[in-house]
Amino acid sequence: MIDYAFFEKILIERLDKLSQSIEGRNSNIKHIQDTHHKDEGDIIKANLQGHLDMGMIDMYRKEIGEIKTALHKMKNNVFGICEMCDDEIDINRLKAKPHAKYCINCRELFEQSQKKER
Repeated sequence: MIDYAFFEKILIERLDKLSQSIEGRNSNIKHIQDTHHKDEGDIIKANLQGHLDMGMIDMYRKEIGEIKTALHKMKNNVFGICEMCDDEIDINRLKAKPHAKYCINCRELFEQSQKKER
């Protein structure tokens, strides 16, 4: 039996951290936009930093979506069930990644199919 309260607490804490990280990255981007750059080197550096911040924000938003899905699954009593094979996801996998969609076997199959598509 999965302790939903334990995982809900972890997921909500992670959601808060991700939201704070997004705020920090957005502040960095705003600072870059507001700064007068002295030369091409500064412009290139600022551009690279801005792209890095945007990439991280995208990654954080994706994880936020996965966490919200996991929290929704808790409400529907299907948290910890693999979306591919409908088996229970191992508790140790959930402890490592509480918003996991797949059991470890299905995750490997998913990753292999993604490599083939590329």
